[in-house]
Amino acid sequence: MAVECGPLPDAREELAQAWQAFQPDRPLTFSIAIRRRLFAFQVLLISAGMYDEPPSAPAAVYAQYAPQFVRDFGMSRNPGLTGALANLSETLQQARERSEGDFGNNCGLILARRMLHEDAVNVSTDWVLQTVTWGFAPTFQESIHQLVHDHAQTCSSEPDVEGVPEAVLGCTIRRVGL
Repeated sequence: MAVECGPLPDAREELAQAWQAFQPDRPLTFSIAIRRRLFAFQVLLISAGMYDEPPSAPAAVYAQYAPQFVRDFGMSRNPGLTGALANLSETLQQARERSEGDFGNNCGLILARRMLHEDAVNVSTDWVLQTVTWGFAPTFQESIHQLVHDHAQTCSSEPDVEGVPEAVLGCTIRRVGL
């Protein structure tokens, strides 16, 4: 029986609240606002237990991690980001044939799987892009996004990967060189 996992909270709102508590007299900085997708991705990885920590509820991780993220711009998690993404990819590939109920109450893992199944190419592109740019993807040239997206698109049409969202992610990671 699958556990009920609600959608991830609004990263923009969570970061704005954490910033207000940290710097009440200053507006949210561009470097925090631009990295909101990285924050959401790191929270997903943390809550799924991919950073060698036990899995926990995504909403709780949002609230706990947001203050740290605004203080260090998410940099404390960046050194482990590639490994955490690799762990997620491997975990999802190993559990490909299993039901959500087999994931217990690991909502981070369940939500990651749902996201990947909903749109394997774009989700793989985003997760790999967040990893290689450490969340500064919107400030890089569109060509980097296009390159990663092209890799994901190519992966999705390979005969041994086609129709297997977990394999699209793994292939994209390999093609990009992570």
